[in-house]
Amino acid sequence: MTDGGGQFVRDMEAFIAAESLLSAGQTVLAAVSGGADSVALAAALREAGRYDLHLAHVHHGLRPDADGDADFVAELAAGWALPAAVARIDTPALAARLGTGVEEAARRGRYEALTELARTAGATAVAVAHHADDQVETVLHRIARGTHLRGAAGMPPRRPLADGIVLVRPLLWARRDAVETFCRQRHLTWRTDPTNAQTLFTRNFIRHDLLPLLRERLNARVDEAVLRLAAAAGEANTVLDRLAEALFERSCRKRSAAEVVLRVAPLAKAPPALAALALRRALAALGAPEQAMSAERFDDLLALLGGHAAGVDLPGGVRADRRRDALRLSRLARPDATG
Repeated sequence: MTDGGGQFVRDMEAFIAAESLLSAGQTVLAAVSGGADSVALAAALREAGRYDLHLAHVHHGLRPDADGDADFVAELAAGWALPAAVARIDTPALAARLGTGVEEAARRGRYEALTELARTAGATAVAVAHHADDQVETVLHRIARGTHLRGAAGMPPRRPLADGIVLVRPLLWARRDAVETFCRQRHLTWRTDPTNAQTLFTRNFIRHDLLPLLRERLNARVDEAVLRLAAAAGEANTVLDRLAEALFERSCRKRSAAEVVLRVAPLAKAPPALAALALRRALAALGAPEQAMSAERFDDLLALLGGHAAGVDLPGGVRADRRRDALRLSRLARPDATG
């Protein structure tokens, strides 16, 4: 026998408590696309009954039937007597302006829109519906694209989104079939995005082509193997982050929103992986886009530390230059001007 989905809500609440994602009475903005994952998230948060819940939908302007998704979310919120808001973004125009692909532009535009909606609602947390299967796809994508250990940890349960607002992932523990089972148990309906089947998009290719092939040819339980890797990488990163923070503070001569100057000696003496994490902190201070910093980009920075190059241009309009015993990173342009 099943309890009709109650265990799903209890498991979500246990995960929220274990990861310190949300607190009772907190105003939470749940991002709802209309798909099964986000509908399950909103329903479970509502059923938990501990939060001041608002729903939000981002219309990306990419599909003719996207208006139907926005209407669906509005009707869902009305049926639950919850406040809801819709933000519209012109994703193709944003991609052209940023010089990125549509997937990346949609991601960046979505989080910017959710940040503004959260501020309007007075929410201090934005909840998104990424689950364990999304984590598997994310880790595989990052490995194939090139990543450090930090990237192998996948998506964190919680991260800063903007000043006073955190992004949380209350369903990161759940597998996709558990999410859809909960929807059926609660007699919830959802919208199906037809582009989810188009393997032209990277994540869809991983989901529909790569993972089935890996399960068939290499390991039927490859998903669990990737999740174990992500968990182990996350634990290692916790330790390394503490060491990297100390290294950054020891190396830093100057920091501002426009420039960070680091002493080369401490960084050059450190293990490369630790030096790369310290350099990540310098880049974050300048607003460089973390998603665009591949392993190759960090190798370029490490080459500067070793004296094998004089300077390099980095994503986000950041320039890194080696000047005798110092490494200078400066923001030459607005991050959204270069992609």
